[in-house]
Amino acid sequence: MAFLIDTCVLIDHLTGRLPSDASTWLEQVVTSGMAATSVIVYHELLFGARTEKARAAVEELLQAWSILPVDRQVARRAAEIRRDQAAQGRTLGMADCLIAATAELKGLKVVTANVEDFPSVEVVFPGGPAGGSSR
Repeated sequence: MAFLIDTCVLIDHLTGRLPSDASTWLEQVVTSGMAATSVIVYHELLFGARTEKARAAVEELLQAWSILPVDRQVARRAAEIRRDQAAQGRTLGMADCLIAATAELKGLKVVTANVEDFPSVEVVFPGGPAGGSSR
């Protein structure tokens, strides 16, 4: 694994809003076994899936994916990230901190369009050149 895919990217992929080059890049990353996601992302996708058809699409998309759990180590690191950012005057949500901590502890880059939500980890924006650009 090399990438943790965030909710916004998967929503855009499922709804056909992800640019074609980014979709191609994502499919290559997934096919090569380099993609995972967080149980937090899984929850957010299922919560947002208002119909049975939408929930089935989420399940189908993620059926072969590695879905990474939140454990004590992740929770502890997420609290540190959130506290550090708060000390700098930035308010980050718990979900994003848990996703960031998971990525950091697993050595993964976060693939997201919401780059500003993940200041503590390396991110890849899927709409950049050749499907992805890093920060």
